[in-house]
Amino acid sequence: MISSDSLDEMGFVLDFTELKASVGKWVDLHWDHGFLVNNRDQELSTALKSLQRSKVFEFHSENPTAEVMAKRLFAELQGQYGSLISKVRIWESPNQYSEYSAKRG
Repeated sequence: MISSDSLDEMGFVLDFTELKASVGKWVDLHWDHGFLVNNRDQELSTALKSLQRSKVFEFHSENPTAEVMAKRLFAELQGQYGSLISKVRIWESPNQYSEYSAKRG
């Protein structure tokens, strides 16, 4: 979810085409068709990395749950778009999702 108190000259908070391309590129590079593992599971991580053409993304001291993935993607997007990103939702199934949002204070 994006949010802002103002719109740009085209009437957007953020162009969704740009956001979709950015998110898609990051997810494709890091998570898509890859193994998501907790870096503390060194035996599994080492075994997966030994496979030819395998892609391994390690979560540092966290299990790769949908909640943790939402938090990680939120941090990545905030790094790119700042406070325009207010919430990230990761869908586990057609009916279930995990959500991470900015702390409002």
